Amino acid sequence: MANKQVEDEVPPYYQHNSLFPWQLSLWKQLYSNNIVADHFPHALLLSGVAGIGKKQLAFHLARGLLCQSPQENPQTGQIEPCQQHDSGNACRSCQLFSAATHPDLYHVTTPVDKKIIPVDDIRTLIQWSVLSSQLGGKKVIIIEPAEAMNPNASNSLLKTLEEPVADTIIILLTNKKQALLPTIRSRCRTIDIALPDNQSTLLWLSEKGLSEKKSTDPELMLSLSSGAPLLAFELSQGAQLEVRHLIIKQLLSVMTDSMDPVNVAETLFKQTKIKPAKGSQKKTDNKKLLISAYDIIYWFDSLLSDIVRLTQRCTQDTITNIDYYDSLQQLSNRLYLKKILQLTDSINKAYFEVQGQINVNLLFEKLLIDWKNCQK
Repeated sequence: MANKQVEDEVPPYYQHNSLFPWQLSLWKQLYSNNIVADHFPHALLLSGVAGIGKKQLAFHLARGLLCQSPQENPQTGQIEPCQQHDSGNACRSCQLFSAATHPDLYHVTTPVDKKIIPVDDIRTLIQWSVLSSQLGGKKVIIIEPAEAMNPNASNSLLKTLEEPVADTIIILLTNKKQALLPTIRSRCRTIDIALPDNQSTLLWLSEKGLSEKKSTDPELMLSLSSGAPLLAFELSQGAQLEVRHLIIKQLLSVMTDSMDPVNVAETLFKQTKIKPAKGSQKKTDNKKLLISAYDIIYWFDSLLSDIVRLTQRCTQDTITNIDYYDSLQQLSNRLYLKKILQLTDSINKAYFEVQGQINVNLLFEKLLIDWKNCQK
């Protein structure tokens, strides 16, 4: 069930206004057209890339399904959860939902210290699902990310999907639909959520305060996040931009400034060993910038992907690192495509290797030496 939290700790997806502009038509399709007829699938799978608001949509759907007095929004004409949340006249269900204490909502996600949803968490959920609703209405279960369930957890949930509990709706969220068991996918109504169009996203980012300054250019943020609005906004708010610039400059220095790849590898490796001072804020200057090995692999991969596109004469709008377009364009003419593709394979393996017991410094050395050797 929803965790009890003090008011200032209530996550934003419990708030009543959590829908994003690009979700309105989908909201009408899923909720407004079904709630009056009381016709909603017992299991719903929301699938799409990270950063498009699947979680916010799922929680808003849960609020609507649990609301005791849905109303028509006079501005949109759509049926929505009761609109009086700010005046104190909301129904009891919406009040509890806003406080993240609703007894008929059950949210399952990965434990803080784990990357999977263990079978015991799903078994506990199943035991809860057969209990009667405490408010006399529906019960809603949200599982995210669904692909994090281990095989035993998936098989346990499958039994509940095959024999649905009355008035209990399960909403699963996934970034990787194909990672789910086919039997789970087949027992859910799947909604594939597309990326919103760039124009709508750029407008939203501008309304969120992103300017056309180089550091927070909405078009750059959107390009770096592959079109995902929430990832674009998150990127603009944190230190990841500085991390990216530092990594890319170090990588390009091997080619443009003839820097020794071994020295650059050591510099990047040392950067990953910096830890934040206890109780202090993260620094954003290069000497204190916190970088993970995964960050280096990710942005190295992004750089190589752009170069491959440029060697194939792709247009600028296909490039991720658009602020480095000129440098990458010039560099692409000096590199062997075959060697770049071989290095890309090594980078893909490195995503997994850095999670193990490998010597990361030696890994970086090998990758950067291979990078240097890509020159004609």
